Amino acid sequence: MSDPQRSRMETPSQLDCLMPSPPETDREYAYFHAVGRDDPSEITEALGLQPDECWRVGDAFERRGHTLKRKSSCWRLKSGLEDTQSLDRHVDALLYRLRPHRDALLDIGTRFRTQIVCVSFAYQSFSWALDFEAQKEATSLCIGFWFDTYSFGDFHEEMVELREQLGLRQDV
Repeated sequence: MSDPQRSRMETPSQLDCLMPSPPETDREYAYFHAVGRDDPSEITEALGLQPDECWRVGDAFERRGHTLKRKSSCWRLKSGLEDTQSLDRHVDALLYRLRPHRDALLDIGTRFRTQIVCVSFAYQSFSWALDFEAQKEATSLCIGFWFDTYSFGDFHEEMVELREQLGLRQDV
């Protein structure tokens, strides 16, 4: 007996379009930010660096068609690397840029929450060990860490396999 699904297909390339897309590429990046109530231009002046982004308390911004007001000020500095580079490289690049400004960072840390924000978009799972020397250096600069991890995978095949293992899948 022939497979009715296959008999409708004329070429192997047409069969390929039934297969799911290849996995997405994991993306990772990090940036430094200082968040607080004071004017972020004070950070620009103290560090002598231009931010990649900044805003003040009360600044308006748009989100999903609504105008909202910022509840805090923020000064943000990107690592300058592509999101295909490892988080280790992003953190190292940020520390390299911030290291010469230790005294200013210690002062800024008394008025702003300073962090290196590590962001990961992973197809399946995220696992990463922050280098201990980088942790020590960031701490000495009054910088903490924040981790935002997101999954953007399609878990369909994994769920099918789990159902099969648990005996929940019924073939008709």
